Amino acid sequence: MKKNRNLILAVVLILAIGVGIYFLFKDDSKNMNAASSSNSSMEFSNIDMKETKDGKITWRFKAKHVTISKDQNHVDMEGVEGDFMKDDNDLHLTADKGRIDRKAKTVYIEGNVQGNSKDGEELYAENLTYDGNKEILSTDKAFVVKKDGKTLTADKFDADRVLQKITAKGHAKLTDKEDAE
Repeated sequence: MKKNRNLILAVVLILAIGVGIYFLFKDDSKNMNAASSSNSSMEFSNIDMKETKDGKITWRFKAKHVTISKDQNHVDMEGVEGDFMKDDNDLHLTADKGRIDRKAKTVYIEGNVQGNSKDGEELYAENLTYDGNKEILSTDKAFVVKKDGKTLTADKFDADRVLQKITAKGHAKLTDKEDAE
């Protein structure tokens, strides 16, 4: 009988310790799961993305490295190459990095932004922002656009997405190749 009592006491003691450990650590696993899921994202290499409107491609971008937020509204890109399209025209761009906000319908690229259009324009800028709601391409930094021997520079611009119509703002200057000689 004394053996049974010691066995029962040992089992109760082990159960009590187990229950104590359970209650001590039960909240830790919830906090770890909450912390890891709140900042979850997906990462990809060499991915293509595009947006269409009325069955026509508005823009498409490729990136060497992409991080997509858990809600899939924000896409951060590195090693960016892409195009804005409108009718039969196309503006091809490259940049160091960028961000797509699907909810706000914006595309932002920055760092060594260079572009070429089918019409022969060459674009050089620090950054570009495309607002898909207004269908406006813009920059808030100095830029250079070259075409047919002419060079346009200014502090910033607003344009359609393929540079057919550009509104230069702040210290705007248009020079002709002949003026430079």
